[in-house]
Amino acid sequence: MILKKNICLSLFLLLLGALSGGAQISKVDHGNWDVLPSPTQMVKEKGYFKLNGPTLVGVAQPELKPLAEILVAYVNRIAGADLKLAQDSENSPKILLGINEDLNENSHTIKVGRKIEIEGQTYEAVSNAVASLVQLVEVSKKGGAIPRLVISDSPKSNFRSVMLDLARFWHPTETIKETIDLLWLYKIKYLSLHLTDNKRFTFPLEKFPKVNKTHSDGSREFYTKEELRDLVEYAKNRGVTIIPEIEVPGHSGILWSTYPEVFGSVDEQTKEAKPLYVVNMAKESTYSALNTIIKEVAEVFYTSPYIHVGGDEVYLENLKKIPEYKAYTLEHNLQEAANGDANELFCHFINRMNGMVKATGKKTLIWEGFHGTGSKYVTVDKDITIIVWNTTYNHPQNLLDNGYKIVNSTWVPWYMVGAMNFAPEIKKAYDWSPTKWSHWQDAIEDIEVTGDEAILGGQISFWEQNHFKVIPVLRKRVPVLAAHLWSGSINTGYDNFLKTLEKTDQLYSRLFNPVKIEVSGLVHEEDQRFTDKITIAFQSKEEVEFKWNFSTSWSLPNMGKAKPYEGPIDIANGGILTVQAFTASGNPLGHPQQEYYQKIVPAYSYKVYGPISKEVGGSVPDFSELKLVREGVTGFMTSDRLDKINGELFAKVARDGHIDTRFYRLYNPYAVELNGQIYIPGNEDYTFRLTTDDGFANIYIDDKLVAKGSETNKTPQDFNVALSEGKHTLRIEYYYRKIQNQLNIKYKTDPMHGFLPFEKLVTPLKN
Repeated sequence: MILKKNICLSLFLLLLGALSGGAQISKVDHGNWDVLPSPTQMVKEKGYFKLNGPTLVGVAQPELKPLAEILVAYVNRIAGADLKLAQDSENSPKILLGINEDLNENSHTIKVGRKIEIEGQTYEAVSNAVASLVQLVEVSKKGGAIPRLVISDSPKSNFRSVMLDLARFWHPTETIKETIDLLWLYKIKYLSLHLTDNKRFTFPLEKFPKVNKTHSDGSREFYTKEELRDLVEYAKNRGVTIIPEIEVPGHSGILWSTYPEVFGSVDEQTKEAKPLYVVNMAKESTYSALNTIIKEVAEVFYTSPYIHVGGDEVYLENLKKIPEYKAYTLEHNLQEAANGDANELFCHFINRMNGMVKATGKKTLIWEGFHGTGSKYVTVDKDITIIVWNTTYNHPQNLLDNGYKIVNSTWVPWYMVGAMNFAPEIKKAYDWSPTKWSHWQDAIEDIEVTGDEAILGGQISFWEQNHFKVIPVLRKRVPVLAAHLWSGSINTGYDNFLKTLEKTDQLYSRLFNPVKIEVSGLVHEEDQRFTDKITIAFQSKEEVEFKWNFSTSWSLPNMGKAKPYEGPIDIANGGILTVQAFTASGNPLGHPQQEYYQKIVPAYSYKVYGPISKEVGGSVPDFSELKLVREGVTGFMTSDRLDKINGELFAKVARDGHIDTRFYRLYNPYAVELNGQIYIPGNEDYTFRLTTDDGFANIYIDDKLVAKGSETNKTPQDFNVALSEGKHTLRIEYYYRKIQNQLNIKYKTDPMHGFLPFEKLVTPLKN
């Protein structure tokens, strides 16, 4: 059994260092110890704990059995070891896990000698220790081993979180479980789930079932309580806690439009819902119904200390027009609201929601959405935790100065927006600190606050993303967030950090994406494009069986019923490959892996440049001053490709004239150069119509600038040019700034009645 310590842990480590014959206590040498986030203190010793032969893993408390099972499964998979879970009758395990409540808060220790002892102050702390131990496993021709050492570790920031938006696009539970595995590996404490928004309510409501949509084929846009409870337990077993978010009063269209008699206001003439754009904060039925929902949510997500109730982007004007507004505000002595300042009613609403949440024994989270401390007479409760993202509603320094606890989820680098291809680069994440905020709009100045005692931590907020983008975007960004929040800062050079990240990312692949996909026939090895056919083969470092599926849909198939892999696969049409590894007994290893392969008719050679500095203004930058990121060949826009693009977007792009400027796993901002040829059938005057959303483009024909874009926000610009019959060289320069990657070019001649897609003039590239 693991004994409780009665001496100061640091004194114990000093004594251990003195007695260990040259062992040394030190801050971790991040370049030599491949653990992310890095431990805060370590005693290095000579030698290894060898993973040769049968090794028993035991637990001091029965509730730790799920962690012991995870440790056994993962170490065996990584090292080909023979770890086994000790039975109750076996009392001499070589590896022992235990909870020691006498340790400092959230801390854990790992002692690797002739035996391995892991202690944590809580279950979660033991889970963090197991993640570190798994990362420490080394594999050579001689087998697996773990270096002898003693680690004493704990996080600086307790609020370490990643948010997934489940309300814009449907996510299979498999994706959520893989996200939980990623968070476990890097000791991220919370997974926040944005469960509701204007179009979808993914939490199942018993009293208001019409908000839970079911399609004609039987597919659901909501999760069952059984599915959600399963996710809660899956996370709990890995030391991760799921925080639910029910978004009100804004982003709640599905409530007030589906049940206007409860959450909104009914137009007496049309009997339809009035467009309030918020739930009706001036009606008691709204509060009663929301209280019912909060209780249901609290019961399902019983492990969470928080419930997130939204609070951002609240539009109040229409609320003031409903009949009950005046009576409610006067009844509750909301004088400013009664006189027309509905912001006071909003602050009142936040506090009433806080009361509901606290009645369940939990604490309230909201987005930064109110100003100052509220209104003149209604102060937003100080025991609410504020996630600060935009900084334009409320300055983080103001919140700190007024006694609020806050969480940093700044746009750059922690906002990911799948529908906007927005995922700030890893270097920006490396340069961040919890006291810094940076907006995607360059005109909004960066912020750095003084003092971090009331900054509880940070959060990656991933919005409007499809399920197949979750892991590709997060897997190399989550560890950077973890490194900052665990230690308070990253105390190693960027290159060394990337080396460690690469090793832990390889470990992630081994554990959760164990299938290596080998593809021949691609136009360029960094893209997923081909012109004729590709041949796909699967490999793994383990003895596994593969099952695969290929279709035109991103829907996650039942991989247990997928095709067995019998050899290399020839693919002649574009589509989505799904593959998963299985043991000989049919148990899945890791999670399904998906890749989209695009068949093209080559239209342009391309070069992508970046990164783009904030100093670049309202025009295409000088490409000669930028770094070449990637080059290759891209194709003509097709109906299938456009369907795939729009399937990833919340705001769709126009079908006619769209130019494909998206590249495999490259995220904005960047600049791209497209080179090709056009054919002009006769001497004619042409009008080119150029439209972008958040970017600028130049068009060159025969090296002459014929169109220089200067408008954004989908404002079309027309350019006239006389062209002679024959072939002409074409160059398009496009600077995609921040948000919407939409480049649209059309053309017409004088005899034509309307515009046609520009690509009808572009000739295919020769191979």
